[in-house]
Amino acid sequence: MPMHISYAKKELTDKLRASQPAKAALAQGTQYSLLVRNRSAQPWLFYVYQKLPSLQANIFSLAWFCSPYQIQVGDQIRFTWEIDYNFIWSDTGVLIPGVDFEAWGMKDCSPDGKNTTEFSAGTAPGLSQPVQAPPSGSLVVKDADNVPNNKFSVGLGMSGTGTYCVQAGTNLTHTFTPTPSYWVAAGTNLKIGTVLSINTITQTAEAKFPSAVYSLDCVLQDNNEWDIQPA
Repeated sequence: MPMHISYAKKELTDKLRASQPAKAALAQGTQYSLLVRNRSAQPWLFYVYQKLPSLQANIFSLAWFCSPYQIQVGDQIRFTWEIDYNFIWSDTGVLIPGVDFEAWGMKDCSPDGKNTTEFSAGTAPGLSQPVQAPPSGSLVVKDADNVPNNKFSVGLGMSGTGTYCVQAGTNLTHTFTPTPSYWVAAGTNLKIGTVLSINTITQTAEAKFPSAVYSLDCVLQDNNEWDIQPA
């Protein structure tokens, strides 16, 4: 039996199972799904990350999903999610690839609604309740004047799991323009929240969803290349 990991609300997952899979537009958002199969020559950790349209040196992608253990040859794992955005923060120390970003605090947000929050350190670090502010279409984190440099990180998540992060600092402002781009990869020695070095990722491919398609079948073949097709 394949493993299934869901990052969507339970009520949406239940609706998906009761309807046509991969093609149901649900009440509060569309459910997306990746079925990741290992047809290579060895076990791998399978993970999914998001990538900005253009690389920015100060913004890091995170391992958004990751199998909890290696997936054996012939086995598979499914990841599901919906496009719900969250602000996140973590006590990472200096933010470099390989560091684990554990989301200690999270606030729901929307690019066209409550899109701005403030991160404050103080005696109880955390994010303020998001409010609507310009620019519409972007998600903004403002660091307060009590945020030390090189101790905390803030960022953006989707469906309750981190996607991007940036080093927080005194009176800094971080603006994210959401443009989801999904990538699947095979690797070792990482977990959900691992800070990635995009340029060094191998065995990876973009998982593009064609119009009106919400589920993809991603197969890592025996030549260690991906074959990705609508499910």
